[in-house]
Amino acid sequence: MNDIDEKRLKKIFEDRAKQYGDYKENFRLLAVMFSVILQDKLKDDLEDHEAAKIMMGLKLIRTLRPYKADSYDDLQVYTKIAKELNIHRDSVYRLLKK
Repeated sequence: MNDIDEKRLKKIFEDRAKQYGDYKENFRLLAVMFSVILQDKLKDDLEDHEAAKIMMGLKLIRTLRPYKADSYDDLQVYTKIAKELNIHRDSVYRLLKK
């Protein structure tokens, strides 16, 4: 199976943004929610990129069920989100180190 092309990926991002809002804010809130739910188990709060990785795991597990293209598309979307959030985080850390 080929990767979804950038044009289609952009369309998925735009559609999701219209339905659910800005992914950066959503994953920040998701990280807070996961941290609250897991507060007795975690040493530190989760970060937004870690929440994206959890969602990647969810979609990956869904691929074990009968085939649904949306699960693979969403897995790619969450992978892209995790990558972008990590890049942003690394940029901020580099700025703070200066």
